[in-house]
Amino acid sequence: MNHPQKFMKVSAALNWIAARTSQTDVARWRPALREKYENMGFFLPEASASNGGQFAKFNRESSDTWLKQQVIILRMESAILEGKINTYARDPKTGSLFYVDPRDWEGAAYREESFRAGTFRASACESIEQYRGWDALAEMESLETWLAAEKSRRPAADEGECRAWLLEAMLVSPNRSIKAKREWRTEATQRFGVTVRAFNRAWRSAIEESGSTWDRPGAPRKSSH
Repeated sequence: MNHPQKFMKVSAALNWIAARTSQTDVARWRPALREKYENMGFFLPEASASNGGQFAKFNRESSDTWLKQQVIILRMESAILEGKINTYARDPKTGSLFYVDPRDWEGAAYREESFRAGTFRASACESIEQYRGWDALAEMESLETWLAAEKSRRPAADEGECRAWLLEAMLVSPNRSIKAKREWRTEATQRFGVTVRAFNRAWRSAIEESGSTWDRPGAPRKSSH
């Protein structure tokens, strides 16, 4: 696709990536995001799927929205650091462009803030400090090439995480499922990228370990409010 402009602010590129980030992408990037948080000394906040009710549903939806936002940042961050999306600094006074080496981004304390603002923010003595206050731009051609390659990638299914997720819910409420099996399967596919066959294996395994009655016929009994 041709564009009248060769560059766009990284903040606008972030919006492009957001519009092209699916639940399957979130599932595929979840392990990397979890690792990022662990490296910072934190656990990745994730809402439990084991509770019913409108408040619990709101918490899960809010958590999923937040999780997607973090994945979007991580996708851009990884692509830039790996040199798959080329970035440039534009001097607001002269309009001159300067290529930004991916290594300059690595130690940037305000990398995420720079992405969101579309303007370089930096601490003293960082190599990227020379661009402080300048426009941070993403090259359109490399952005589109990376997005096309990402779209063709199949998600790495995480059957183990799917099983653990189901087991947690079954142990909390072994005799009362908050939704039908097909709904669990749909959400599992989105969260963990599992196939129907993989989901069924995880389902059977979780039922066997938990002693749950979720495999018995009949509509799920919902919690009273």
